[in-house]
This record gives sequence, structure tokens and C-alpha cells, in this order.
Amino acid sequence: MGSCVVDVVDVMNEFSKLGGAQRDDVFMNVEREIRRLHAVRSTMIAAVASNSSFVDDGHHSPTHWLQAVANCARSTAARQVNMAAMLLELPGAALAASQGDIGDDQLRLLLKLFLNQRGRQALAESESEAMLVGYAVSLTLRDFARVCERWLAHVDPDGNIRDHELSRQARRVTNAQVGAGHVLTAQGDALSGDIITRILDEQARVELDRDRADLVAAYGDSANQHPLARTARQRRYDALLSIVLKGAAAASSPAGFADPLVNIVTNVETLNAVVQSHFGSLGPPMANPPMTHPPATSERMWLCQTVSGVPLAPADLLVAVLLGQIRRVVVDSVGRVIDLGRRSRLFTGGAREAVLLGGGRCCWPGCDRVGDQIDHVAPWARAGGFTVPKNGAPMCGAHNRYKHSAQTTVVREVDGWRHHRSDGSEIAPRTTQLLSGRAACT
Repeated sequence: MGSCVVDVVDVMNEFSKLGGAQRDDVFMNVEREIRRLHAVRSTMIAAVASNSSFVDDGHHSPTHWLQAVANCARSTAARQVNMAAMLLELPGAALAASQGDIGDDQLRLLLKLFLNQRGRQALAESESEAMLVGYAVSLTLRDFARVCERWLAHVDPDGNIRDHELSRQARRVTNAQVGAGHVLTAQGDALSGDIITRILDEQARVELDRDRADLVAAYGDSANQHPLARTARQRRYDALLSIVLKGAAAASSPAGFADPLVNIVTNVETLNAVVQSHFGSLGPPMANPPMTHPPATSERMWLCQTVSGVPLAPADLLVAVLLGQIRRVVVDSVGRVIDLGRRSRLFTGGAREAVLLGGGRCCWPGCDRVGDQIDHVAPWARAGGFTVPKNGAPMCGAHNRYKHSAQTTVVREVDGWRHHRSDGSEIAPRTTQLLSGRAACT
């Protein structure tokens, strides 16, 4: 026991001396070994399930055996048994897991697809498995989650529609008095939820501007040395209150409310398939509509979502088309929105919006903050640094400043954003090798 503690201390002391790419490489070597051990564990569980050796000690099932042996929760044991069954049926995923190329979160996303009846049947096709495993290895977790959502909506459109209807039927708002406080809870479908979130985000930014203006008025040039009057959570609640008060005032006026603009990102193939599924021959003919044809090798095989990446049911897209509330967004093979707006020093108006249509979160690895600032990928002062959407990257304020101070290079490739330090090493690198079945992403 004592030597183990000494070993941990030694590792801590040695690791704390590392930084940058060397630090990340050493950590990932350990992480890959942990992933390999998880794959070995799945192999053992699969063996117990297949030879039924769990009955030797009177256990009812592999789940009961694992719960007893590992002293874990029933839900944990059930998930690991299902994971073992999935890796047994999907050799490509099992190989990637045994090599440490896939993390636990990616495997859980694959397991969700596997546990869907239609998803499991589609995963049996080697092309679909290879494509999804390839994306699990090479994409960020956020992007891979979107791919899984699109893929499942593609192979199980009925389930997508069913989930959408259930979420709409279950919509509700509840409020409760808790002592001297108040708790408000809201639940609904994805589209209305995205509308609410976007309006709330905009009002929260207004509240933030007010706090900053108050500091400048009180302290002048030294304003940034003083804390804001409210925390982000407090500003968000005040933003909600402000929206409710504005709504009450608008409801009492003849003008009423204006419909909020929500951009639904789609592609021509998806739009045609949705129209044809509801109106038959109406619309241009398609050979292999995405709703019925097996998925292609592109992550954009089925694209119907809000700008923030919230997946939508085809019914929402159809309603938007009929009401004229849909904006056509054209992207290139890397997913960048084609130019909108004039060239200028700053990303404003159409140019700024076009960048955000490609994803509104900060592009920095590991950052999920709202990308409320648009920075030039190729610097504005250099050749090629035009203020056009394909040269814009959404970033939060902190990473926008850090990119320049640390002289970091940012590029957008087929598998997402890539960031390189000033010495050329990559921050949080991902595997660049494309697996079989993932030769194209258009």
C-alpha cells in the first residue's frame, strides 16, 4: 500500500513538469490504456453471457452477476452488458475500442443507436458501421453526437416523428413556491425550446451590456478591475423576467408579438424528401430519397436542425416551408456557409450571421460557450484574410484574445476545427486516418 502511494506521488511530480504537446501525449497514453482495459472488460462480460457461467453461483443473468461481482448499480451493470453485446456484434467498433481510439462517451452514443431496433439492423451493414466508427474516431464529441442524431433520424424516421409528437404533447410549465424562493420548470419540443433559448440568450447579452456600462460609468478606464454587479446566472434570470414583462406589455397592445426568426439548417436532398413524403410527386424527382435510402457516407446525409444543432422532426421543416419562415443555407464540402454580405474589417450583419449559421458555439477544443465573437481564420492583415464567412470562426471572447496572444493557428478541415500552437503542435489532436467507408464527406 505504501509503495503505491509513493508511485502516485512520483507520477504526479514528474507529470507536473510537463506542458503543451508533451503533457497531452503522456496523458493520452494513459487514457488509451484505460480504454483498452474497458474493451477487455467487455470481452470478459461477453464471454460470461455467451457460456452462461453466471448460473454457477445462482445468478439470474449476466447483469445480476456483474452487479454482484463489481458491486455496482443495476443500471451500470446493464449498460456494460449491453456494451459487451454491441462490441461482440460490431467488429469495427470493437477493434477501435481495443486500440484505445474511442472513448467511453463515443461508445455510449453508438450504444444508443445499437439499442434502437432499426438502428441495430442498419448497423449490421459494414458500410454504416465503418462510417460511424470513423466519425467516432476523427470528430469531436459534439460533432459526432450530431452525426448520430442525423443517422438515427435517417434510419428510423418513424421514431423521430414519434419522439417529436411525444415531446409536444408533454410540453408544460410548472412553478412552485419554495420557502422564500420560486422555482420555474419548462419542458417542450426541440424547436420551441431553441426559440426560447435564443431569445433568452439575446436578452442575457443585453443585461451583460448594462452591467458593463454601469462599471464604465462608475470607474471609467479602471472598470475592468472591478467585478460585475450580477453573476451570469443572475443576469439570465433577470433576462427571463424582462422578457415576461415585455410580453405582458405587448399582449395588452394591438400590435401583439412579432414572430421570432429561427433559421432551420437543411439541404436540398432533405427538403425534397420531406416534401415528397407528404405530397407525393410534388417537387423535383429524386432517385433514393434520404428518408428511405440507406445512409450515404457523408455526415450531412440527413440535415434538419437549428443553427445551434438541435435536431428537428421533418414536420417542423415542412411547417417552416409552408409558412415561409425557412432560410436556405448553402454550405461547401467542409460545412462552411458560402459568402453572404460585403467585405469589411469586422464581421457584422450578413457576414456575421453566415458564420454563426455554421455553428454558434466557440470552436476552441473543449469550449461550449456561445461563440459571440467572430474572428478571422486567416488574419485580416495578411493575404487571404478577407471578411467573408468561410474565413470566419465563432469564438468566445477569452479564446478570441488567447488565439492572438498565443499566436495560435486555426484551420477548418473536413473533420472539424483544428488548432495548432506556435511551435506547430496540435492542441487536443484527433486521429486523422480515415477508416474504411469514410472516404468522403460532402
